Amino acid sequence: MKVFPLLVSLSIWASSSYAMDDFSAIDKYVNAAKKEVGLPSGTAIAVVKEGKIVYEGYFGYANIKENKQVTAETAFYIASITKPMFALSTLLLEHNGDIKDSTSMAEMFPKQDFLKFDADKIQLKHLMSCSSGIENDALLNTLAFTGNHNLKQRHRLLSASVKNQRNPLGKFEYTNLGFNIASIWVDDFYSQGWQKILSETIYQPLGMNNTSSYMSDAAKKSIEVARPYGLTGNDPTTILPFEKSDITMHAAGGTIATAADLGLFLIAQLNQGKVNGKQVFPAEVIKKSHQQLVSHNASFLDFKRTGYAWGWQIGPYKGSRMLHHFGGVSGTHTHSSFIPEHNIGLVVLNNESQISQYLTNAVSDIAYSILLDNGDANIKAEEHILAMRKIVSEEKANIKKWNDIKAKKASSRVMQLSLDKQKYVGVFHHPLWGQLNIKLLKSGAFEVRLGEISTIATAYTKLDTMRIEFSEMNEGGKVLTYKLKDGEVKGLSLFGENFNKV
Repeated sequence: MKVFPLLVSLSIWASSSYAMDDFSAIDKYVNAAKKEVGLPSGTAIAVVKEGKIVYEGYFGYANIKENKQVTAETAFYIASITKPMFALSTLLLEHNGDIKDSTSMAEMFPKQDFLKFDADKIQLKHLMSCSSGIENDALLNTLAFTGNHNLKQRHRLLSASVKNQRNPLGKFEYTNLGFNIASIWVDDFYSQGWQKILSETIYQPLGMNNTSSYMSDAAKKSIEVARPYGLTGNDPTTILPFEKSDITMHAAGGTIATAADLGLFLIAQLNQGKVNGKQVFPAEVIKKSHQQLVSHNASFLDFKRTGYAWGWQIGPYKGSRMLHHFGGVSGTHTHSSFIPEHNIGLVVLNNESQISQYLTNAVSDIAYSILLDNGDANIKAEEHILAMRKIVSEEKANIKKWNDIKAKKASSRVMQLSLDKQKYVGVFHHPLWGQLNIKLLKSGAFEVRLGEISTIATAYTKLDTMRIEFSEMNEGGKVLTYKLKDGEVKGLSLFGENFNKV
């Protein structure tokens, strides 16, 4: 039985004038919930009220095996919380006269060939509200996971966009694509990366000193970044194999930040662009960023969603209009929300994704109950602790069941290859996806690498095939089928695409 070091929590009240708000129920809940989970992964919390951060809570570890606790200086990969910041930056660029919300893709990319959709009709506001009516899996996965791109390749990928047959222009479908496309325009127009523009328009003006869209800044600026963890492996305290690098940070999910830095961003949202008495952003730009661009009907746990603004989900929460955005990939779950009517907001950052979504949902209930004086927070904390006990039990049972199923399938299958194993290794190229490398390990297994991500192939049921699962891409298991001619491997198909052997 593994014994973890004592969980550590630190709470800071930024102003004594808010002593009437007792946030101890948050501490009570988070510490108890993490004991139920049995994994001391990290959580950072900031609560905002009337222009100030009134509570900060830091729990667990940024790096478990190295005993590095989460502190106020710990940055987390925040995933899709990047969206509202990047969207706001585009509105600031509009305010400067560089682009308009009505600027079309055809105008943004006058030299680009778009053959499979009408680029004259898709405007910047469609891109920023997930309603562009186009799709492009290769672009999405290349920017977020494989990293097989430079500016020229990004344009090649952009040209491969196609009309979305399920969701036409103007209809909401959550995606990273519009933000990715707008970032390519930024790269072109300013002859520098979108990351630098985002820093110059958002991070620097707000004094977000522990925030960056370059992972390499962590080392340069001595920023401690929380490492990703998950419950699905044999040892949950082992850092997950895929971690973001500069090349896989993207405008829809490419930022590291502390809870307090994101608290500053929320203060700007709640105070018409003013922070600490300074007008950082024009009030009219902040107001526009909150305007609903498209309606939809969805929910995530306790959060109802009825519309989408400039990078913000919109919906009712505890009887008030809330704007929020969450972020999640393997090893990360993040939350940013605010209620303009009451001038309150919340940031919750985690370096674990599976259980943390439920932990964050409970923290939100407790925090907003305190801020709105809506129910006994301690009673809510007790109820959520009991609920977490049940959630953990069910999740661990589901993980075991799924792992058993995968193990059973793997043990019952033998890889069927008609040629010598060495014939199947090498470099395979696709003009959009880039280089795919297959290597034969000493164990006899095949390692498949696509840019920044890799996996070990397993057997499939047909001749000259393998089962490939890049878990980072949430693609599930895919079948890799080799193409043979005259006793030689000439290529393969994967993701419905043909890769030629180099």
